[in-house]
Amino acid sequence: MRKNVKLFKSIIFLLVLLLTSSKAELTNKVIISVGNEIVTNYDLSREKKYLNVITVGRSKDLNDQELKKIAVDSLIKDKIKITALANYDNIIINDEIINNQIIQSTQNIGFRSIKDFKTYLEFEKYEFEEFKKKILLELQWNQLVYQFYKNQIVIDKEKIDKELKILIAGQKKKVEYLVYEIFIENAAIKELNKKIEETSIKHNIANEEEEQNEIIIEAESAFYNNKKKSIDSEKSIEEVIDVKIEDQITIDDLIKNIKEKGFENTAIQFSSSLSAQQGGKLGWVSESKFSQLLLKFIKKTKIGSITEPIPISEGIIILKVENKRVVEEIIDLEKKMKELIDVEKNKQLNNFSTNYFNQVKNNIKIKYFND
Repeated sequence: MRKNVKLFKSIIFLLVLLLTSSKAELTNKVIISVGNEIVTNYDLSREKKYLNVITVGRSKDLNDQELKKIAVDSLIKDKIKITALANYDNIIINDEIINNQIIQSTQNIGFRSIKDFKTYLEFEKYEFEEFKKKILLELQWNQLVYQFYKNQIVIDKEKIDKELKILIAGQKKKVEYLVYEIFIENAAIKELNKKIEETSIKHNIANEEEEQNEIIIEAESAFYNNKKKSIDSEKSIEEVIDVKIEDQITIDDLIKNIKEKGFENTAIQFSSSLSAQQGGKLGWVSESKFSQLLLKFIKKTKIGSITEPIPISEGIIILKVENKRVVEEIIDLEKKMKELIDVEKNKQLNNFSTNYFNQVKNNIKIKYFND
């Protein structure tokens, strides 16, 4: 009898062991390979958690397929960067820089302190070390790009001096807008509202002789500035409209999605800008940072509302003007000069970063497995 009981216990133990092993195998099933790097089901589940953390729960408004696509794209980008960094062991980021970036990132998400953020992570069952690892990867990537391209950065001193003079002239009072953005790169706009087209063409003509070319603006929160776009005078609005992308989104689709799911969720799902994962948030931005074209659209938009879709050579931009304030400002000229130079450096580095990322990506085989 005792032998039978012992045998029964052994069988139960083996069954539990086999079931546990099967469950682990299922959890860690490889779904994508990126060069020599792999992405598993477990990685995907953690990435969804990460997206939920940095959007403070807004990612839950997306359906499973939408969230999965965003998470997969994000994981692939990470693996491509990890692959590039594997060839360079001299990329070292000190703890002070990491901690400062963590503080800045958590504040951008909306937390007043690291303690509050850690409490939120515990509630969401996401490890602080996982978040820190994400921050470190971006810092290492940025440092790698800087090492490659730092000697190619060119600062136009005349342009910086001109910007500084403009700031000095308006230093008594400064108008700022709390802005969110959606940028659709090479959007396939099938039905462009005639009024928007006529307005945009009118603004383009009015600005042909202006020196101000920059469209996307600097965010207070960005390590690198958001991707800069400019009006290409050689391309017509019609040429912009005809450009196709895989998603084939129309203006009507975009506006409908904003109304149904909110501006921030739409930014997370569709925006091509680096601000997408923060719901398109750029933060408080001074009037002086906008191009004249963009500023005209912003000024005629009511607080809490969105601008008309603004066609440019590489897609469309929609801005949400969340709030407006007027602040007194006394400019520290030396500090401001450094800031303007940093802005210009970051703009160029962002372009270099995009180009280098695409080079690395083109040399890596990405394979999807059935999951």
